[in-house]
Amino acid sequence: MHYLIDGYNVTRRDPSTKDLPLENQRAELEKRLRIGKTMLPGKATYSIVWDAAGGAGIVHPTDRSEYTRMPTADDAIVEKVRRATERIGVVTSDNELAGRCRSAALHGVDVLPAERLFADAKPPKKRSKNTPMRRDIGIPANAHEINRELKEIWGIDD
Repeated sequence: MHYLIDGYNVTRRDPSTKDLPLENQRAELEKRLRIGKTMLPGKATYSIVWDAAGGAGIVHPTDRSEYTRMPTADDAIVEKVRRATERIGVVTSDNELAGRCRSAALHGVDVLPAERLFADAKPPKKRSKNTPMRRDIGIPANAHEINRELKEIWGIDD
């Protein structure tokens, strides 16, 4: 199932992102979703819809983020739900938006409250200033094998 995520609705309800500047809220949500520790079921896909009509600061579009020029992100989400050709999911805690989506969905809609998106995620471990950050966070499982093969092809010795 494809989920439409009400971007600022999620980041402003998340204690770890709500006080960050907007650009940092966007970056953090995108990073957390890439890592994949969410409550989205199974092999769900997602798109994040952000308000941009009133100016959202510096925007770095990604393949999973949309900055709408409609009056609000809510309007863009409802329009996407209306055009969906199969059941679709929406992540928001905005009851008005959830109701609009339920009314607009031709094939049904599952609404997941924003607070549940990262409900099972564990808070990051505190690390001392002298502990280096792991370098393999977000790297595909076979990345080291690819690097080994490229080094072999290019004749690089470690």
